[in-house]
Amino acid sequence: MNVIVIGSGAREHALCRLIEKSYLCENLYCFPGNFGISQIAECKNINTTNEIIEECQKIKPDLIIIGPENYLSENLAGKLRELNFHVFGPDSHGAKLESSKEFMKEFCQSHGIPTARSRTFITLESAITYLESVSGPIVVKYDGLAAGKGVFVCSNRQEAIDACYKIFEEKIFNQENNKIIIEDFLEGKELSFFTITDGKNYLNFGSAQDYKRIGDNDTGPNTGGMGTISPAPILNDELMKKIQSEIIEKTISGLNKDKIDFQGVLFFGIMVDKENNPYLLEYNTRFGDPEIQSISMRMNSDFLSLAHAVATKNLEYANIEFFSDKKSICLILATSGYPDSYPKDTLIKNLHEFPNDDQFYIFHAATKKIGQNILTNGGRVLSLVVMSNTYEECRNKVYQIAEEIDWDYKYYRKDIGSNF
Repeated sequence: MNVIVIGSGAREHALCRLIEKSYLCENLYCFPGNFGISQIAECKNINTTNEIIEECQKIKPDLIIIGPENYLSENLAGKLRELNFHVFGPDSHGAKLESSKEFMKEFCQSHGIPTARSRTFITLESAITYLESVSGPIVVKYDGLAAGKGVFVCSNRQEAIDACYKIFEEKIFNQENNKIIIEDFLEGKELSFFTITDGKNYLNFGSAQDYKRIGDNDTGPNTGGMGTISPAPILNDELMKKIQSEIIEKTISGLNKDKIDFQGVLFFGIMVDKENNPYLLEYNTRFGDPEIQSISMRMNSDFLSLAHAVATKNLEYANIEFFSDKKSICLILATSGYPDSYPKDTLIKNLHEFPNDDQFYIFHAATKKIGQNILTNGGRVLSLVVMSNTYEECRNKVYQIAEEIDWDYKYYRKDIGSNF
């Protein structure tokens, strides 16, 4: 098969690695890609929807896999399907489960999916008036896409009001949409769960635990993710049955009832309370970054075959396997200063000293090569992923390599995978 992957981050690098390993893969392209991806796929500096469609018409791929959420919300998948391409990823209607928190809440209410109680506000004044009637922790969410940074978990009323000011007045997301969701704070433990579906059939794709905040012990602002472990340690058989019946099956049924034709992956952000009951925090309609980096290392199936089955609505005949006895940890190396201001074009000196294999891989998120130098090109730069028999073994190796990478501006959390 000729395959095109859309995107430029570590998520797309992880997907390209899985595809490149498949015996079905003949030619692999990534638009726009990055330096790391260019080692296993042909990258082209193509970014806009129109450019991507034009290049797809030239290459005529057998499968197109869309990584980032912005392309999905812009209906790239729908436009490509109109041209008779097989696409892994939902059209803009399905992607609205992620791109609109209000739509997600309405979907959950309509189909009996457990989630936090919430209210929607379109003005700062109405939001503040409501907040004056509540106390204790509260959650404020920007309604649209925000690269994983649109959720404010506020410990008190003033923090919630400050979050509202940032969204409505400072317009920190450069948004046209001035809509927020204020919802009840749910206490418990979070996990990420993934399911691939062709619209009717589905296969569970695995779990991970994400570390969202910038600082150790979950301190500081939210980020796009500073690390993951897979599988999620809290996911036992009893909890899996509840997630299956209360969230996954109701979601697939709801998509069909609402005539949302969905081919791709559903990423369930889930909170588990003290009674071991799951509540849906959010949907994402693409693979999580950095979750897919850790999950993909444990995969023992042909991903390309699975993705093609999703895109062609033949998932009924597919199956998926993981190394059930293996654990994996993904550690993000970010540029010092992230998620606020940080320098670019900083030099990483010795990546060649750490060759990739089946137990260890460096996925690139924001790198470029100028001459013989590998330079940074963003905030979250590298994903170091180790697979081993225990989380402790994974931690020991991944932190040893992180320490040995020669990069003056590197920053990483020190507690990924601890206490397990």
